[in-house]
Amino acid sequence: MSRSLMCVTSAALLLALHGCGGPAGGADDADGTGDGTLDADPEVPADAADADVPDVVEDGPGACPAATLGAELGRTHLLLGGSMRDEEFALAPFDLRYHYVAGDVPEGGPCEDCASGCTVAGASCAGGGCPWWGCWQWDALPPGRFVADFVSNAHEAGAVPMITYYIWFSVAGDVEGAPEVAALADGSLVERFLADFRFLCQVMNEDPSIPTLIHVEPDLWGYGHQVDSDPASIPAAVSAASAPECSGLADTMEGLARCMLAIARAEAPAVRVGFHASAWGAGNDALVNTDPGFDLAGHAATTAAFMRALGAADADLIVVEMSDRDAGFNDRWWDETNATLPSFTQAISWVSTLGDELGLAPLWWQVPYGHEGLENDCDRYEDNRVDYFFDHPHEFAAGGALGIAFGAGAGCMTTPETDDGHFTGRAEDYHASDRPVLCGP
Repeated sequence: MSRSLMCVTSAALLLALHGCGGPAGGADDADGTGDGTLDADPEVPADAADADVPDVVEDGPGACPAATLGAELGRTHLLLGGSMRDEEFALAPFDLRYHYVAGDVPEGGPCEDCASGCTVAGASCAGGGCPWWGCWQWDALPPGRFVADFVSNAHEAGAVPMITYYIWFSVAGDVEGAPEVAALADGSLVERFLADFRFLCQVMNEDPSIPTLIHVEPDLWGYGHQVDSDPASIPAAVSAASAPECSGLADTMEGLARCMLAIARAEAPAVRVGFHASAWGAGNDALVNTDPGFDLAGHAATTAAFMRALGAADADLIVVEMSDRDAGFNDRWWDETNATLPSFTQAISWVSTLGDELGLAPLWWQVPYGHEGLENDCDRYEDNRVDYFFDHPHEFAAGGALGIAFGAGAGCMTTPETDDGHFTGRAEDYHASDRPVLCGP
């Protein structure tokens, strides 16, 4: 079991990794040019978003959560997107663009000025020297401009903006697993964490007409499941934050998840919230299982039960991942013929069952960019997931998925900047093809 993204809290490394684990370029420099600016995304054709969105999507038995959410986002077809630089993003009319926010947060709550009086983990935010996402920009600008610009630029380019919120790892002290979960009992840490999450929601709601996605804390809930199958039994100092939306919620991991959802609903009504479900939280990693007798549906149902107990079923989607590393790096290949395990059929079945159990549309996220034929060196590792998706998109749609978002899960993994144009070429062809409708056969 591996962390979705091993974030670093050194400001220098954060800037070098385009936030946390992203493509080369500064955290405040999504185009990778090093000029400290976030390039406006180029215009795309007006029909990049689906024009035939139905006015109403029926609920009830047989309803399709992906189609319902897709209609809210202005989409009727399986979404394709990812995390990439501006240059690659401009090469196809992508439906979705995501970015990590990661690193530590100010002890006194979100700062009002990055250039003066704002410190994080002892480092001044002046000149971009601190690891807080709120100051990932020229320090003369108000905090949060990086995210605000990312949201508006992605929307103007015809894509749904998505932020992956990966903060607790650093706030907890750069620890994982049980120690990370145990840190939830520290009220001072939870107070800082929730204040920062509130600020993110406020920034993302600056233009309420833009539908956006927040992906909440990959791995944290999976680690909680490993600690205890009942999130109501895991201590979390929710009341220490004194958040009015969370009054009466228990001081447990369940209370924390429900508190985050309540804050998002209050501060950012246009934001659709998705919690992260880990395929390894319930024990064996279901996506790399090699045992034909493994109870795949039971494992998915167990995972869904934990997520439901958290309150995740009250959110808008569920986010899942395939792998945080290219298969050529960690040798975790899936059989594209689906004759042996692990296979794509197994993974799609697990995710489809999870979504059905929760009544939510799954979004595949942080899918490796590698393709076969690379040298298996840094930045150019092989994988078969890109080609499998583009060769079988209807399988993902039939499995109830909202879409798929590709992204490198660590440094040295393949990216659209290092794959010789393979991903963006296939993406351009995909958008010119007869794309599968959401929940279609």
